[in-house]
Amino acid sequence: MKSSVLGFSLLMLIVSPDPATAQVLRVADLSTDRILSLDRSKTVILLPGGILEEHGPYLPAYTDGILSERLTAELADAVATSKPDWTVLIFPQIALGSSGSNELGGHFTFPGSYVVQPSTLRSVFMDIASEIGEQGFRWIFVVHVHGAPRHIRMIDDACDFFHDTYGGQMVNLWGLVPVLSGWGSVLGGLTEAEKQEEGVSLHGGMDETSLMLHLRPDLVVPEYRTALVVTGHSMQESFDAAKKSDWPGYLGSPRLASAELGGRIWRSFAAAATEQTLKILDGADPRSIRRYSDILEGMPLYQGWIKASMEQEKRRESAQRVWLSKKDK
Repeated sequence: MKSSVLGFSLLMLIVSPDPATAQVLRVADLSTDRILSLDRSKTVILLPGGILEEHGPYLPAYTDGILSERLTAELADAVATSKPDWTVLIFPQIALGSSGSNELGGHFTFPGSYVVQPSTLRSVFMDIASEIGEQGFRWIFVVHVHGAPRHIRMIDDACDFFHDTYGGQMVNLWGLVPVLSGWGSVLGGLTEAEKQEEGVSLHGGMDETSLMLHLRPDLVVPEYRTALVVTGHSMQESFDAAKKSDWPGYLGSPRLASAELGGRIWRSFAAAATEQTLKILDGADPRSIRRYSDILEGMPLYQGWIKASMEQEKRRESAQRVWLSKKDK
């Protein structure tokens, strides 16, 4: 009898969910009745994004999506642990983004980048926000790790729409300066020689290569160890480097990357994202937190990128309208 009781207890330990993650649910797995039963005031929706964007010859095109997916999982666990009487509801990853970093140098077509126009991205997130808001949910965190200025602004717009229309909080985490600072602060600890070689990397350099060596080393092409340095020592020089016809798709020095550095960046970045998420759930106003899009839009080089992006969007929209007008005749 005693052995039977011990066996039953062991079985319960194996099949029972971890208390820290017992209320982490995936909306795609739930029935209508289960969704209806959720307490709207104590349900946190995590809306992960992911852009297909070239990252040069050494990193996968879905690098940002991989980062977003992993951060979503860590945020879910952190919220569940901090607020055990709440529910975390994870949505399927939305593999759409705007303005691949190839646009830095005016390359609007580049192998590995498959994007939607910024206005399309805004419409997608506004539509989803409407569906969520009209069902009474109050808390949404968008986890979309991509830094193009118009991409971030479009998601910020969708978040503001949700707040103004439904009275809840929808937050673009990557668009908050304190969250990005968690990533950047680690880079301040590089040696002077490393800083000089890495330069103003902006995309696909030592930091992103390190992150992928930490999270998904199987997807990093081993030749990164002999990668040429492609960078500038000012933002202008790096933008100019990206304009060259033979630009490989990255800026910086991937050869300096290491899994150890990637681990340090990731822990700092994830901690910063978690800290801001919990502060907002505890009552902090996300509109009082400085936005990355505001900073980028005030910089002349990024203003040029924004202008070029808007012109490209108009060209593509015009071509689509012409085709549609012919189709409807």
